Amino acid sequence: MLTPSDAVNDSELVIISGLTARPVTRCHLGHSAAPLHVWDKDGFGYYRCPQCGLLWVSPQLTDESVAQIYSSGFKSKHATRPRPANFLAYRPRLQRLAHYRSTGRLLDVGCFTGHFLLAAQAAGWAQVEGTEISTPAVEYARAQYGLTVHEGDLTTLNLPHDHYDAVTLSDVIEHVRDPLATIQQVHRILRPGGVLYIDTPHVTSLPYALYKQAWSVFFPWHRTYFSARNMRLALEQSGYRVRYLAAVGVLPFNRHNAWEAYQASSSVQPRVSGLKSKSFIQRYRDVLRPAWLAVKWAHEFPFHLLSRAGIHVGAKLIVYAEKR
Repeated sequence: MLTPSDAVNDSELVIISGLTARPVTRCHLGHSAAPLHVWDKDGFGYYRCPQCGLLWVSPQLTDESVAQIYSSGFKSKHATRPRPANFLAYRPRLQRLAHYRSTGRLLDVGCFTGHFLLAAQAAGWAQVEGTEISTPAVEYARAQYGLTVHEGDLTTLNLPHDHYDAVTLSDVIEHVRDPLATIQQVHRILRPGGVLYIDTPHVTSLPYALYKQAWSVFFPWHRTYFSARNMRLALEQSGYRVRYLAAVGVLPFNRHNAWEAYQASSSVQPRVSGLKSKSFIQRYRDVLRPAWLAVKWAHEFPFHLLSRAGIHVGAKLIVYAEKR
């Protein structure tokens, strides 16, 4: 079995735009080959493991710096994500997860304000819980929705063994300091036969081939990037059986730079300008969102077919894996 690497070198801290970071000198999946330098962007280096192809950022923001970014961005992010009028976006995921529902316990790692947990409740899950490192998001989920949300990184929380039917990480695994330790911690808290769901940017995709470092998923609080191959490797050698793996869609298919946007906004009072220009969308979102989701799912369908044939070129990696 792979073991979590000592990838983070504590010997030297660096400061970049007021945020602390540490060099990462080894592959997070435990491989010892010297990493290959791929490019530099926004003052950070990007390195690839020659053995498994894992891509990571170095120097890498510390957990404290990432939490600082999430807390400062809570207002603007929350303002653009009101509670869904319906839970259509979560329906395909919940339908597949329903096959594993036995005790009715589900954990969403990185749940933000808890919209997916609300959707799971509506879909019949009896006990839904979340984890989140953003204090404002935790407080909001607890106060507004009465949800059970554990504050902190999953690897530091003392959650019960063999407890949950399903654990989900949606756009989370790329943010954590040690993705392998996170996957193995999920394995500990899943019941035997339970399921782990992951979605994350797919680094060997069509947008990556076209844009390279200009692809919008490359910013420093995305700390690790997976391919279909090394995701399967990490899961199988951590005690999972991969049941479904696909790379779907071509979104995000643009050059937006989240790091520049973060620097341009105030760390104390993040800007939420632009909401007025979205007033039409906000006003008619109940009608527009189902139409948008229908277009999104239709454009993803061919990628699912390609993935079944072993061709993974989509922008987002989607994985369902069972605990053996």
